[in-house]
Amino acid sequence: MGMAASSAQTQVPTHQGRGWAPNQSPDSPAWTQSWATGPGTNSAFLPAAPRVTTGSRQALCLWLPTFELRLELVRSPELDSTSVALLSPGESTRRTIWQVSERAHDAGVRPGQLVSQAVSLCTALTLLEPDPAHYDAAVDTMLEALGDLTPVVEPAGRGRVFLGMDGLGRLFGSPERQVHRALRSLFRVFPAPLVAATRAGMAPGKFGAWVAAAAARAGEPIILPEERLGRFLARCPVSVLPVDPLVVQRLERLGICTLGELRRFPEPSLVAQFGSEGRSALAWSTGRRIDPVRPWHRPRPIRASLEFPNPVGLTDTLHGALDRLVERALSRPARRGRSVTGVRMGAHLEGGGSWFVETVLREPTAERERIAAPLRAKMAISPPPKAVETLLLELTHFGAPSAQTSLFDRKEGNGRAAGGRDLGQGEVPPSLRDAVKELKLRLGHSPLYRVVEVDPWSRIPERRHALLSFDP
Repeated sequence: MGMAASSAQTQVPTHQGRGWAPNQSPDSPAWTQSWATGPGTNSAFLPAAPRVTTGSRQALCLWLPTFELRLELVRSPELDSTSVALLSPGESTRRTIWQVSERAHDAGVRPGQLVSQAVSLCTALTLLEPDPAHYDAAVDTMLEALGDLTPVVEPAGRGRVFLGMDGLGRLFGSPERQVHRALRSLFRVFPAPLVAATRAGMAPGKFGAWVAAAAARAGEPIILPEERLGRFLARCPVSVLPVDPLVVQRLERLGICTLGELRRFPEPSLVAQFGSEGRSALAWSTGRRIDPVRPWHRPRPIRASLEFPNPVGLTDTLHGALDRLVERALSRPARRGRSVTGVRMGAHLEGGGSWFVETVLREPTAERERIAAPLRAKMAISPPPKAVETLLLELTHFGAPSAQTSLFDRKEGNGRAAGGRDLGQGEVPPSLRDAVKELKLRLGHSPLYRVVEVDPWSRIPERRHALLSFDP
């Protein structure tokens, strides 16, 4: 494929995670690093996080640059030899470029450019609408295929995944054979050109595996035993550190370009300059910090869909269809006994492509309006770019049952007014007493306090009242 990297030039994501830039070797200052790719994904590395003892210490990172654009080229192979760019998702006005092919990059097109700028630079540029539903389905297929190899699979955005390889040597042999077995698993679900462009890196911890995968060439995995990890990291630029970009900029202004140069500074000096991120950066640069691969547990979403006889572009019609989908999803047997904390809405668009918005609810709920209202607000900010053929809804995250009564129920005789009278008379309502007991079981102490008059006529305000622990 035209997107596949050659032996003379590979693709490495930028520090901001947008697009790719030519790469020569880890010694080059242009060698840059990306965090997680794709929307709605968490970073694979959490700076200043506590050391975790669970998970797999030996990590294998599989990374496919410009994963979404490559999937589009697999679906439309006739575009493989042309200049292609993928538009950014979730935008209705002033569309920008998300990912570009090698030919478009050579013509001057860059991620983040406006469409008008990109077309002026490359008049033969082909613009593609994003299809998040197709990309997410491909990620799910990839995770299922890799789950047959190892139970410890941790995704880190579309196109990048970490595999825990502890104990697999007895089953599959040497590390080289283990990497070959992982790539062979992808061949079962992806076309050969897509798998051939995958980079692979194997090292102790996720950080070392990711840096190795970013430095590897397509078809040439980098495998780092623990005794070589420190020497390999010493040649890498400071831009590979998963810290605040401002920290990286300050380090480069100070003339610290590689991780080997960063090691020369004592830890107290780095902490004084950069805080906890300075300590984490030093631990990563020396290879002392080994973040294990943690198994990924994803709740099975509850899905509902509605197909329109004719494509719909009216907002009121979409709002009515959304209410029906929420009611249908809440009535599913799999939802009973659970509240909803995360929800996602999408659509298949007329003429191809898809559209998605998602939100996390402020409070767990099972009420239709409290679920639909945030999605309507998201739709108003980022509406579907074209008419909708099929509307989709997914309940993605769940919480405890939402049938919880308030502390002072207005509907009962011992509701808010009665509870207030009881407190004024020194008595504690049963509902409040039960709530305090529950908090004590969770926290070990009562976090509530009571205001008591001490000297109401004092000229000093602090002496008039006191806070006493409330533990009925």
